[in-house]
Amino acid sequence: MDVSPRLGAGLRFLGLLSLLVLGAAPATVTLGAAPSLVGKDAPDFVLKGRDGRNLRLSEFRGQVVLVNFWARWAGESRKEMPALDRINTTYQRAGLVILGVSVDEDERRAGEFAGSMGVSYPILFDTGEEIGHDYLIQKMPMTVLVDRAGVVRYTSVGFQRGDENVYLEHIRELLRE
Repeated sequence: MDVSPRLGAGLRFLGLLSLLVLGAAPATVTLGAAPSLVGKDAPDFVLKGRDGRNLRLSEFRGQVVLVNFWARWAGESRKEMPALDRINTTYQRAGLVILGVSVDEDERRAGEFAGSMGVSYPILFDTGEEIGHDYLIQKMPMTVLVDRAGVVRYTSVGFQRGDENVYLEHIRELLRE
């Protein structure tokens, strides 16, 4: 007799029961899902840009911000950056800010790569681990959309052609708010 379905159902029940006891709403929890920043304040950071100036995420409060964590060694980043540049060109006048954050350890090589991509949005360098930890980064690239109040409204891990259309839906919605 296979007990795994009953064991799984029992564990789900205990998980939901503990959520109820702790006061969490069961409808907002997916068992086995990775932790998420959606609905929480975006962790603030200060990073040096390609131009040598420091930028702070909180400086952009009042605007919709897309933060894209990338690495030159992540092939999906190479595909995503041109798509984000097209979005930036179209929506920056409407109040969208795109910040590309390199997580490469070698800032020089990351800068060279970013230059070769020819993107028009600011590129920042994070050579430490704190911001990646704060943003729960586990895979590159990772895209985070932050609303005008500084709250994370959407996250995406990885990139496939067509994902930019999903980004656009969320961006348009946030710009209308």
